[in-house]
Amino acid sequence: MINRTQLTLVAFVIATGCAGEAHLDNGEPRGVREETGLKLNFSPLQEELFSHPGAQTNAWADYDGDGDLDLFVGFRNAPNRLYRNDQGSFVDVGPEAGLAAEEETRAAAWGDYDLDGDPDLYVGFAALDIDNRLYRNDEGSFIDVAGELGIGQSGTTRQPAFVDYDGDGDVDLFVAFRDQPNTLFRNDGTAFQNVTAESRIGDHRRTVGVAWFDMDNDGDLDAFVANQNGDEDGFFRNNGDGTFTDVARELGMHQPGRAQELGSVGTAVGDYDNDGDLDLFVASYGPDVLWENKGDGTFVNVAPGTPLAGDHHSVAADWGDINNDGWLDLYVDTFLSSEAEARDYLFIGGPKGFTEALPAEMLEHGASHGVRFADYDNDGDLDVALANNHAEGKHPLYRNDLDPELATRSLVVAVTDQAGNWARAGTKVTISRESDGFLSARLVDTGGGYSSQSVGPVHFGLPPGSGVITLTTSWFEAGELQTMTVPEISLEELNSKWLFVRTEVR
Repeated sequence: MINRTQLTLVAFVIATGCAGEAHLDNGEPRGVREETGLKLNFSPLQEELFSHPGAQTNAWADYDGDGDLDLFVGFRNAPNRLYRNDQGSFVDVGPEAGLAAEEETRAAAWGDYDLDGDPDLYVGFAALDIDNRLYRNDEGSFIDVAGELGIGQSGTTRQPAFVDYDGDGDVDLFVAFRDQPNTLFRNDGTAFQNVTAESRIGDHRRTVGVAWFDMDNDGDLDAFVANQNGDEDGFFRNNGDGTFTDVARELGMHQPGRAQELGSVGTAVGDYDNDGDLDLFVASYGPDVLWENKGDGTFVNVAPGTPLAGDHHSVAADWGDINNDGWLDLYVDTFLSSEAEARDYLFIGGPKGFTEALPAEMLEHGASHGVRFADYDNDGDLDVALANNHAEGKHPLYRNDLDPELATRSLVVAVTDQAGNWARAGTKVTISRESDGFLSARLVDTGGGYSSQSVGPVHFGLPPGSGVITLTTSWFEAGELQTMTVPEISLEELNSKWLFVRTEVR
């Protein structure tokens, strides 16, 4: 349910082959590379509230349609929490919302499965005797409907993802398991059908991370699966007919010969080099990997020889332009269960590569299990929420305190279907500007950070320059790649609001 007060700001724009809508809500910058003379500045928010240990997953969504992002956090051996965002201040409403389950929650994903305009929540657990749940959002109250919809499956759940793999306009559900084959449920509009066998995507290896994106630029969504305990990784190319083919070995992306204690964990998709192709970072037990997309369906690991190549025993990662310079930065969580002094890493991106620059106030210790960027206070810069499952850890939310002048250099884009539903996970959004041509690409979230998926807008930081912006969205529906262009976007007219783009099939 999109905030109806915001919809009064809608303006009509011209799209390729169709009409679309644009709409608004906030954008801003933050942080900067050390050599520029600017410093990253983050402040912990409501430290007492965000202090409970054992957090294992976190995910953002505007569940109540009031125009700001709320935060779900799942815990080990403690009630889950739903933090309602009231204009930048948070309160836990998990009990009254019906989400305070107390089992060992390991995964969460937001998605509008029933196309009613508000995001619903899928929650996965670690115990074999507890069925995963799909909580339908009924005006801010959540009811478990997993059983009646045919998805009440149990297992050691790791990465759920709502994606429209078949291009029929609604989101399907993929669930990665560490102890059994991964499962794909097709949404038929009334229930979910288990299509794992016929789709051939049921990887039997110990999967803990999944990244859905268009790896070969043919329009449909493919699935990279990150596998642990020495298992090779998989990359399931979407054949466009409801089936998938694992091409990881063919592409040299399978990571063969890993020791039992090594493996891939979390994934993060982003256009790190601003060439329009979506690249893939894989946090690993062992050297981390950055798969650069060459644009022709092939990938090259460009991490060796860079600060990203370290063996940090990494778990989770997320891309975000925290300093609004037009280049994606990367936050990497690490995990050492026996060592509370393990630290996280923040890599600041730029045209010459990455610089490690984690601010002292964010030097997290312990076992970090989730990282999610989001502009929770609608000031234009990206803030960050962490999930730390160490016995002495917390789950802090850090506010990004960027120079206000940099805040004007951002564009925040919410992509929905024509009816205003959050059903466009996997859409690629690109922007260009008169003064400098193509700028960058973003992916509408399909799961990442580790065991989570958020629903909300994508954020672009903008390098210095002038002129109106042109935005293009591309997604797969009705059997083909759909594109829609929004021309002549003025940041001054937006006035730091979200730009809502309603996509329509040609």
